[in-house]
Amino acid sequence: MATFYLLPPRSCLDDAVSELFTRLLPGLPLPVDTWSVLVDHLAQVANWPRDSYWIPRDELPEGDVYEALVEGYGAEPGDQLIEVHLARPPRTAIVPNYPVPSSVAAR
Repeated sequence: MATFYLLPPRSCLDDAVSELFTRLLPGLPLPVDTWSVLVDHLAQVANWPRDSYWIPRDELPEGDVYEALVEGYGAEPGDQLIEVHLARPPRTAIVPNYPVPSSVAAR
């Protein structure tokens, strides 16, 4: 089963990572795509599972998150979705079978 991490928008991720590294290493230049470079490198050195996907919220179309993951990223029923927020704890859900009942789609 794959795990999809639905992250804050890319601009929020870039700002958060840039702020951290600016505090830790003041005066050193950072790549424009700091977030992407960092997460790609961490995935390699930390040996994260290959079936883990990190998707910034702004890369999904408006509408049902599950449907967007199925159609755009190949998610399958039973895959795990972890919604990550900067201001609150993450929420975990399971990609449902389709069609999605209206009670699930309304979340």
